[in-house]
This record gives sequence, structure tokens and C-alpha cells, in this order.
Amino acid sequence: MQFRVDPSTPPQSEEDWIHLEFEIRSLFTPAGPIDEEQLFAGRQSQIRQLLQAAIERSRHAVLFGERGVGKTSLANVFWKRFSKRLQSIIAARIQADPSDDYAALWSKALRELRTTAVSAGKGDLIPLPDEYGALSPDDVRLHLQQCRANAIPILVIDEFDKLEEEYTIQLTANTVKYLSDYGVNCTVIIVGVAESLSELISEHESIKRCLVQIPLERMNKSELRKIIESRLSLTPLKIDNDAKWKIVMLARGLPFYVHTLAKYAAISATDNRRLVISEADVDAAMEEFITETAQTFYDDYYKATASNQPGNLFKQVLLACAIAETDDGGFFTPSNIIPPLSKILNRPVEIANFQRHLSEFISDDRGAVLIRRGGERQYRFRFKDPMMQPYVIIKGIRDGMVDEETKAILSYPDQGSLPIDR
Repeated sequence: MQFRVDPSTPPQSEEDWIHLEFEIRSLFTPAGPIDEEQLFAGRQSQIRQLLQAAIERSRHAVLFGERGVGKTSLANVFWKRFSKRLQSIIAARIQADPSDDYAALWSKALRELRTTAVSAGKGDLIPLPDEYGALSPDDVRLHLQQCRANAIPILVIDEFDKLEEEYTIQLTANTVKYLSDYGVNCTVIIVGVAESLSELISEHESIKRCLVQIPLERMNKSELRKIIESRLSLTPLKIDNDAKWKIVMLARGLPFYVHTLAKYAAISATDNRRLVISEADVDAAMEEFITETAQTFYDDYYKATASNQPGNLFKQVLLACAIAETDDGGFFTPSNIIPPLSKILNRPVEIANFQRHLSEFISDDRGAVLIRRGGERQYRFRFKDPMMQPYVIIKGIRDGMVDEETKAILSYPDQGSLPIDR
């Protein structure tokens, strides 16, 4: 990615403003993973774990977590920090497809590794064939044993959770075990949406000893701020603290929302020919976001909250779930819902007032918008699709369900603590 705007020079002409908007759209990329190491924020511990697995022979890794927390972006860039010092790193990434069987998955992986090496002028380090027929785990091992000893090959298999054939998952687990047992010079990194290794790799316990397990939680506030600051530093734009906090607080730990809201807020400022992004620009960004994602999220939102009963509370209870205090895994308890729901309804509530709503939210009739874990009296809940959670908050603000005091704390977190603040 080439940046063409001089951050030290304000726009001087209409053409300059157009170029600045183009750069904003290039820098904030909610629709795709980050592929520029200089723009990647945080995740230092996970980067270190992945690098250790890549450099240590017979070690592999599995990277898992909720959708939208940045797993693909991390897999794209973790090795680039050392690519200049370790010139022999050859990192290839593929995406698993629901239709992939074992041969299709691994033919794709081996071809991508070979193509990446050739494109980097390192084809001699990865002397693999261009085409493959039927493949077994032992065939894959024998092919990868051809990689030169001075190469550091890394194979990233992304969206592993999308594989539908259990036999393919089992054979891939066997493949990783073979590569480890034989000390083959290639690191496999499996990436997917899951709450645990067992959920991603099923019951294949035998490979746990050769896999570094790396759960990826939601980003903390400091990491989310860095996303905004690192990108704006490449432009003449600044952002005031209220606007920055509001974006961070609304994002609920998900980089997608930081990218989306910061992008639209920055464009709002440039549309008005200003170089400082204000809270009003963030408000405009929320409106733009709701409009743009009308079908992406609204259908699920409507299914979860629609009711013919006058005075029903489905929208209010779902909003309270969205802003409830959570643990690091994004889970909340029924007790966590009481403070925000009391604030939304402007009256005290008890668990009995919304117990039925929680039961319905985990049902297919309401799109199973929430998932539930734990036993009776110890239930914990989380949004099935984490991307829905900030949407519910933004829509609640837009629809007037969040009072002014609550909205103020979004901009001034030092004024008080809210369930929104995690």
C-alpha cells in the first residue's frame, strides 16, 4: 500500500481533499484483513507465540477466537516484523472452503506455498510440484520434506471452522502430527472461529502436544486507540479525545467497528473541509453505518426483537445485553443486565422481568441471537455473532433508547463507569 498524502501538509486544493478521502478509505479497511505490518496494532504476546512456533522445528499453532477479533489480520502480518532479518521466511495463506475435501485443501495449500516462494524469488527453497492428484497425510509430509533446510515455510489455513467434512478435519490433524513427529521443516497455523481448541479440531487430542494454542480475545482500549492513531498519523487529520473515546467505547473490542466508525468520521470531517475529527463526526458516522448495514444486520435484529405484543421489551432487553458488563470472553450474566436495563427503562428491574426474553434470544425463533453456556443458576450469555453487539448499541443510540447521561460517558469515560466500559 502506497500512501500519497503528506501528513505535514494540509490540503491546498479540491484535488488534495479528494486525495485525502481516498487515503482515508485505503487506511481504514473494515471489509478486509490488515496486510501492512506498520498499521497493525497490539497483539504483541500473540505475535511472539506465533513467531516462536514458526522458528522452532516441529511446532505448529492454532489461532482461535470470536469472529471479528482480527485473527486473519494477525496471521497476515505476524511474521513481517522479522522478514528482513529472516530472509528465508516464506508465508502462504489459504482459506478453507466448505466444499474442500482433504486433497482439495492440501493441494491448494501446497500450490500456494510454491507460488508464494516463486513470486518472492525463492522458488529454489520450496521445490514442490505445480499439480497434485490424490493426497494422504503421508504424501503431504513427503512433499513438504523437500523444503530446503535454510527455508522457514509457514502455511496458514484460515477459516478452518468452515470445513464441513469431519474426515478432512481428522486427516488434517493427522497431517500436523506427522509433520511434528518427523520434524518436517514447515509450520502449519490453523485459524478459525471457536471458543476452544477442541471445538476447532474436535476430539483429536493427539496433536495437542505439538500445537501452540493461541486464543485471541477482543482488543483492549489501548490497542483500539492505536488503530485510530497509527492511521491518522499518516494523514494531516487529527481527532479530539471525545471522538476517539466514543469510537473505542462503541467498538466493544472489535477492530471492524473502529475501522468503520473512524473511516466515516474522518470522511465527515473532510466533507466539511475540517482537519480535526469531532464527536459530531462520530455521530454522523453512526448514521452512515446504520444506513450502509441496513440489510447486513437489520434482518437479524428485526427477527430477534419483533413482537406484536404492545409494550414488549425485546429491543430494550437486547440493548441492555449489548451494553452489559462482560468478562474477557464477552460473556455476561443475568445480573449484569440489571443496571443497564434499569437505566434504559428508567425504573428498577429484576431478573424475573427479562428471564423469558433471554430464553427466547437463544431460540431459533429469534435467530439464536445469543448463545448460552454453563448450568442452571450459573448461566452466562454472549452474542452469537459478536459483530451484532455494537450494532445493537449504535441502533439503540440512534433510536433514542440511550439517555444523555449514558451517551456523555461514551465520550468522557472519566466521568463515571458504565456497563459499556469494559
